[in-house]
Amino acid sequence: RKFSMDHWQRSSRRWRNKPTVIESLVLEARFSSAHLYHQPLWTSEKNHEIFGKCFTEFGHGHNYLARAEWLEISELEASKIRKIFDEIISSLDHKHLNFMLSEFLNKIPTSETICQYLKEKIEAQIPFQLLSLELFETSDLGAQWKK
Repeated sequence: RKFSMDHWQRSSRRWRNKPTVIESLVLEARFSSAHLYHQPLWTSEKNHEIFGKCFTEFGHGHNYLARAEWLEISELEASKIRKIFDEIISSLDHKHLNFMLSEFLNKIPTSETICQYLKEKIEAQIPFQLLSLELFETSDLGAQWKK
């Protein structure tokens, strides 16, 4: 069977418009936040003993790095995921977590609890299966969640 040029162009257009699937989508975002390590049931001395320099009246801050990974995402979906992921991360940027986020009013915002908070927000807002999430508060200290 012979194919006309018109047939070839229509056929190749179909392939060109097929969305590319990304095997693994990894997104990173940075944010700066402050937190306070303080257990209200303890004395100041015990808080200082347990938390060391991290226990101060006002808290301290970090420049965090969040890294999330999804599997088998199309290019179109990747841009939507990037937008939502950035919005979630931006909601923490330049905030004192203990005082500005209701989730941390009665919970100490450690790397682990912030990572859990981000996981819950990501899973609630991004309808694709999250494979892993890492949160670093310094280059050698962080938390990780994996499916």
